[in-house]
Amino acid sequence: MAISGGTWDVTNHLLNKPETFFSPPHAVLYSGAGTAVFGAVLVLSASRAAKKTDWPARLAIAGVTLLLVAGPVDFWWHSLFGLDGLLSPPHAVLVSGMVTSGIGAMIGIIYAWPKVESKSLPRALLVLGMLPVWLAAAGSIDMFSLPFSDTGFFHFNPQPWAGALVAMLGFPLITAAIIVATSSLANRRFGVVSALAGAFVFVCALTSIVPNEALWPTIPFYISIMIPLVAADAMLSHWKSKGAIFAAGMIAGLAFFVLYYPLITHTFNKIVMPERAVWASLTGLIYFDMVPAVFPLVAVPAAAMGVFGAIIGQRMATRAELALLK
Repeated sequence: MAISGGTWDVTNHLLNKPETFFSPPHAVLYSGAGTAVFGAVLVLSASRAAKKTDWPARLAIAGVTLLLVAGPVDFWWHSLFGLDGLLSPPHAVLVSGMVTSGIGAMIGIIYAWPKVESKSLPRALLVLGMLPVWLAAAGSIDMFSLPFSDTGFFHFNPQPWAGALVAMLGFPLITAAIIVATSSLANRRFGVVSALAGAFVFVCALTSIVPNEALWPTIPFYISIMIPLVAADAMLSHWKSKGAIFAAGMIAGLAFFVLYYPLITHTFNKIVMPERAVWASLTGLIYFDMVPAVFPLVAVPAAAMGVFGAIIGQRMATRAELALLK
């Protein structure tokens, strides 16, 4: 809820909707933060009852604390400067809290799950745990790649080539790492990666595409990214080899240019035609116009980073599985 509200807030900025602290996206964002606080209280209570606090619980509680701090800091920032950019101190605190609490919660779920014969977590629990980690990680890359951080007071926009480089390397890395790690933690059962990817696509479509009526015709195109992701899931499920992991990583890496549509249009437009403004009503047209020029240039690095991310994801899952066996 928190990261979805943040993405919706970015979309509202692009649609030039009135910006105040008391807005629907902020309500969703801080409702999510409030839910996380409630969960952290339960974790803290359980830890006190057990007379110990494991490090994943500490990590989750630290992340939720950052979420709490981000609220008043964001209110203070809006009061002083009005419109804020995507990369700002309050947002940096907020996204840091999302990433930290999400990772802490996911690790805690893995470590706390009882040792069962299947040695794998329930599918729904894996999706529920991994989705916020994926969304928050993608949000952190957005912060350092999108040109949405220049305001009347501050100019935090990344250099165009730097932003494109962050997106081209960062998105394939996290996508492949999360997909492969999720599949491994699910004992390579088919359907878990597909469910996770479907949840991610649903949230992104709901917060980045649906609010902009001009992008509605592109929804089928966006949903079509599920085809290669389901294929990667099937590959990981049916071929238990390193080659399958590498191939799935390549697929996940190459999928980034569609998976992170429409926001990625703003990043690469700064390279292709920097003087062209990406109006909300023209985002789809500009995206499809730049695909033939940009995708061939990013395909090889994206595939390579996908393989690297797959290796990282497999190693992370292996460590978690070894912890389950202890």
